[in-house]
Amino acid sequence: MVAWWQFAALGALLHGAAVAAGFMEAKDLAKMALWWAVAGSALWLCAGRAGPRAQRWAGLALTLLFALDIGTQGVVRGYFGTDPQPGVIAESLANTTAGEAAGFLQEQAGAIGRGLAFTVLALAAAVGLLRTGRRGPRPPSRRSTWLLAGLLALAALLHFNPAMLRQQPLLRWGVVYARHLQAEREIRGLDAARAQVAAQRASWQLQRLDDAPRTVVLVIGESDNRLNWGAFGYPRDTTAPLTRALAAVPGRTVLFSQGWSAEAFTLPSLRLALTPATLDNAADWQRLPDITQLAQAAGYQVSWLSNQPAHEGWFAAMAQTAERRRFVNAGNWRDSNATDADLLTPLRDWLAAPPPPHEFIVLHLLGQHFHFRQRCPAGTHPWRDVHDDAVMRQMQAAGRSATTRQARNDYDDAVQCGANVLGQVVTLLHQQRPGRAVDLLYVSDHGQEVGHHRNFAGHSQQDASGYAIPMLWWSRTADGQAPAAAPDGLAARPFRLDHIDHALQHLLGISTRWYQPALDVLAPGYQPPARVAPALPQR
Repeated sequence: MVAWWQFAALGALLHGAAVAAGFMEAKDLAKMALWWAVAGSALWLCAGRAGPRAQRWAGLALTLLFALDIGTQGVVRGYFGTDPQPGVIAESLANTTAGEAAGFLQEQAGAIGRGLAFTVLALAAAVGLLRTGRRGPRPPSRRSTWLLAGLLALAALLHFNPAMLRQQPLLRWGVVYARHLQAEREIRGLDAARAQVAAQRASWQLQRLDDAPRTVVLVIGESDNRLNWGAFGYPRDTTAPLTRALAAVPGRTVLFSQGWSAEAFTLPSLRLALTPATLDNAADWQRLPDITQLAQAAGYQVSWLSNQPAHEGWFAAMAQTAERRRFVNAGNWRDSNATDADLLTPLRDWLAAPPPPHEFIVLHLLGQHFHFRQRCPAGTHPWRDVHDDAVMRQMQAAGRSATTRQARNDYDDAVQCGANVLGQVVTLLHQQRPGRAVDLLYVSDHGQEVGHHRNFAGHSQQDASGYAIPMLWWSRTADGQAPAAAPDGLAARPFRLDHIDHALQHLLGISTRWYQPALDVLAPGYQPPARVAPALPQR
């Protein structure tokens, strides 16, 4: 019979070689190895009851399955720059053409060849390790029977864990197809709902208040906490690149120091921010036009440029409104190595073209989303290794763990990288839109808890840091000057993000049935809502 050590050695060799070849990241090793140990061991035990020949064939089949899966993952990871994500793969397969597929195969011939070579070498190793074993079938013992039953039960339980299910080599690509079907259904539903909203355009009472040419840019941040902005007094000067860029261009800059999101997560927050829906009528986003629909109806050319994944249903549907749209992130929101700096080249290309009379550009950043360290290009991590400054001493005194303190360092790096990108966007707009009014509004979807109130790093509904957001407004007139004086105390006005659609209508120079000057944070008659900061749960 094939010895247990041979089976274990084969699994160790296969997974070790996968990590060494770059086909699998170390963080995925445990999950894949667990599937080998559980499902593989169950197969090995079952085959062993039929004799050594069946056991060897079972080992070869298992090796082929895992090697093909690992090799395919390696090709996908190399192409997309991220872990293979069902949604990403499904979106790519659903929208490809024969020509694109042929181009992909040609472009990735080397990677595909390495994946096939990995599979062949893995099979050769399996043949070498599983050659022994000459005795006939062994009668099943009570011990092996109980062991097999336990392994099968554990394998069944693992299928209830989504993270483990996605690592199951036999089912991974079925999950991809299922995700594709789910995404298609979601998109069809959203498109139908948006079509119904568009059909009611006459009821919007839309008016364009002036015909002056203008460019309006909405930059949507991600997980950006104003408590970590140097411009708002944070001990680290994380916003220095933005400050320098703004100082070098004319116009007026307003930094709002009392901004709060309505929700602590992206989708519910932006559904309220980019439609007339509010916390008080949150479900109304489904039957109301979003800001891209309003802008397009007012005669604006709408452009959508995103570092978020293209398969996110509602954002993908919104982007369909745009005459120009591009998603630079081929991975997923969490694990992608795409940075917001990747947006600058397509933005520069768009701005190089003659502008239409009325132009609305939406930039959707990946911002400071976890994993924080991946939000910056290589070599731009000034605080990664800082362990003794005012921030670190404060966190140590508050009892924050080493892991949370390191997360803060990585997060602050990401804030600075975001400030650098935002500064470059301002510079590009100033340089490539001469002779016309330009407005840029930057606001984050929500904040982020990174050791501010407790020993935790991530999205948080129970901490004020999960809602504390920065907002920046940069405005320049057609003659390159600052606009007329802003209302008194504008920067200190408290606002809640679900009302930001009123300010966007203000900047677009339009009015609709939903516009209220009292909720427009940029208007002279602004009145903040009764509750601006979040109502946090009692601890």
